[in-house]
Amino acid sequence: MKKSKSIRIIRVVTRNILMDFVATVQNLLGMNLSFYEKMISEATESINKELDEKKIKMNWYRYEMSQLTNGAVVVMFYGERK
Repeated sequence: MKKSKSIRIIRVVTRNILMDFVATVQNLLGMNLSFYEKMISEATESINKELDEKKIKMNWYRYEMSQLTNGAVVVMFYGERK
């Protein structure tokens, strides 16, 4: 039986009430929403760490991010392993 080469990893990240307030202030002042950038970065780093730990090499891959609610984002990684 042929082993599937498809890989899918999903992370759901959420913000907290304090960081939500900080982001609201940053948004009002026209600043970068650094907390959200950090939240997404931590999710992608977590996925990369899992791939490294499992020694998975990829032919191609994509990240896709979608807002779930007004405080949660899903980061999806998918592709084909070598």
